[in-house]
Amino acid sequence: MMLAFLYHRVGGGKYANPPELFERHLAMLAKRSRNVLPGEPLSPRSLNVCLTFDDATYDFYHYAYPLLKKYGLRALLAVPVHYILEESKLVPELRLSVPYSAAMKGETFQTHAPFCTWVELKEMVESGHVTIASHSVHHHHLLTPGLDLDLEIVESKRILEERLQVSVRTFVYPLGKFNRAIHKRVKEHYEFAVRIGTAWNWSWQNSSGIIYRVLSDNLKEIDEHLYLKRWLSFSWFHFVNALRRR
Repeated sequence: MMLAFLYHRVGGGKYANPPELFERHLAMLAKRSRNVLPGEPLSPRSLNVCLTFDDATYDFYHYAYPLLKKYGLRALLAVPVHYILEESKLVPELRLSVPYSAAMKGETFQTHAPFCTWVELKEMVESGHVTIASHSVHHHHLLTPGLDLDLEIVESKRILEERLQVSVRTFVYPLGKFNRAIHKRVKEHYEFAVRIGTAWNWSWQNSSGIIYRVLSDNLKEIDEHLYLKRWLSFSWFHFVNALRRR
């Protein structure tokens, strides 16, 4: 079995974990689980854990990336292409000050650089500790009428591969929203599709062709997802997701 953990930010705010707690959480996972990325073999004799981070905000580079290196871990980083600047000379304090709710509004991404830059993404990819996934171009709800799905799904992949010189095999659904037609299109261009699902994964595809993740923002305890009660819940939601084919 495999658990995919979903994180957004490290720091303060609604969708975040405090740095000190987050470090203890990663240290625990490094000791108690086998760290994997999409497509890698899963061990039947140990807990397989995939670390995933959405939105590629600067706090990932500032806080999470050094911890991945410290504890010998790797993570999947989902990048919304539109918000990525070439580079930034702004001080970290300013870049980290943008709340989650404001980062994608208006020109904030240009004036405050709250997302990783292409230079930072390139550094992390080359380190071997970070693998890139597409999180679309604009992070829009994919069921929005009139949305250019080719831009969001296909062009985002092309841009990431061209800029970072990597193969992008994974698409992470913005806001977790899609339908069967959208999922079919995603699977034409990506090997792996990812959403929130609050469930175990039996493989990288499951019966639905989707990788399920467990929301891991605002952790109260560093090992709260490893309790037996949670494991039973994850099994139930896997069954429900499989029935719904989502």
